[in-house]
Amino acid sequence: MSGVIFLFFVISLLLFIGAFHYFKLLQQSASYPPKKIVKQKVTVLASAGVIMLLIGILLMYFQ
Repeated sequence: MSGVIFLFFVISLLLFIGAFHYFKLLQQSASYPPKKIVKQKVTVLASAGVIMLLIGILLMYFQ
């Protein structure tokens, strides 16, 4: 069970890293994807990271 919990934490970390990458891309003045698309990617990745983190915490709590 601890391997599954670790997997959820690793996935959430990767999603947060992706969100941070797109957030840095959003701060640049000129980027190829339109800013609306980049904002959507940041929102989706960050919210999925929060969900995975909460699932990992809940599994750790009920272990």
